[in-house]
Amino acid sequence: MLRLVLPIAILLALFTSLSAQPGAKAQDVVIFADGTSSRGTIIRASKADYSKQVALRSPDGSVEVYGPNSLQGYSFGKQGRTFRAVTADIPDPQLGGVEVSQRRFAEVLIDGDLELLRVNLSGNEYNAKAIGTQDYFYLLRQGEIELTLELTTILVYEILHANPSRFRNKLKFFVRDCPAALEMARRADFTDASIMRILGSYATCKKNLNLVMDAGRVPSGVDFKHFTRLAHLSLRDKNYSEQQFSFQLGYQLEASFTNRMKWLGVLVSADYVYHTFRWQEQTNVAQSMIKGNLSLGVYPVKRPDFSVQLTAGLSNYNAFESSFNSFFSNNYFLLSGGVRVQRNNFLLDLSYEHMPDQITRQPGNILLLGAGYRVRF
Repeated sequence: MLRLVLPIAILLALFTSLSAQPGAKAQDVVIFADGTSSRGTIIRASKADYSKQVALRSPDGSVEVYGPNSLQGYSFGKQGRTFRAVTADIPDPQLGGVEVSQRRFAEVLIDGDLELLRVNLSGNEYNAKAIGTQDYFYLLRQGEIELTLELTTILVYEILHANPSRFRNKLKFFVRDCPAALEMARRADFTDASIMRILGSYATCKKNLNLVMDAGRVPSGVDFKHFTRLAHLSLRDKNYSEQQFSFQLGYQLEASFTNRMKWLGVLVSADYVYHTFRWQEQTNVAQSMIKGNLSLGVYPVKRPDFSVQLTAGLSNYNAFESSFNSFFSNNYFLLSGGVRVQRNNFLLDLSYEHMPDQITRQPGNILLLGAGYRVRF
């Protein structure tokens, strides 16, 4: 027992010693206007202090306070958050709310070929009485372009509300040549996650834009797509193959994740199916059926304008009108697998349905070729 205790004690002591070393902890850093830097621990009391000033405690215990006129920016080593000094028009309470050009520290949400910066405001620098208003605004930059994204106010039945239309219009203008991002911008929320998702989609669409974005700041959401579909069915079993005519018409809903697990989707569909065929070379049969399908899909390729998805799931057929008297021929399940290709709003779907150990009175192999169109609500 002592042979085990001694090595473990030595390892624990070594680990504690290494953890206690000053270099083991990531330090905060401030970057001065001339490009030099200093490290230590950044101290702040509130969000307003983020934007107006920052205090740095050096390893020797001394504390220095800096404003945005003397720094290029600062960053938190452990949190990974970065702030950059910017010039922006901000209401001045001492001048009755007149906007004045001021220097502030803005948090960097997106960096790279385009920038998204968030500037926090003090309580007297925005209209807190407006319902839904926020104590921040955004700067969106790309090259020589700089847009201010802010909430304006509107009077509705004598009650002041935040009005998102102006910031959405600016965002739509910025992403106007990317259909996927443009559609998202039409209903954008005035939040970090919503705007970051839109700009991430825009960068994917443009392909040549390189962005640095903290995915942890964008919680996973769910994107819903709605499709109308028409498909031709080919029953591949001998008893159903003669004089056959089959089609289905219906609706499909796809739910996919917008951040984490973007490669995964869930598909739910409901269709009307019509079959006619000659049964066992002697009887003509017709069926009108309701079909449901639940599938999971993975994306080998997923871009805003083009995607390829592999699917696997389960289909259920239930006849409400049929020439068959057999319950098994009118109600059955089939395993399904296929591939979906989407180009903008158009969908092409090829799938195969199969049930091992099928009984004679129900299909066991169906090939489907379908086309669809995305509808927006």
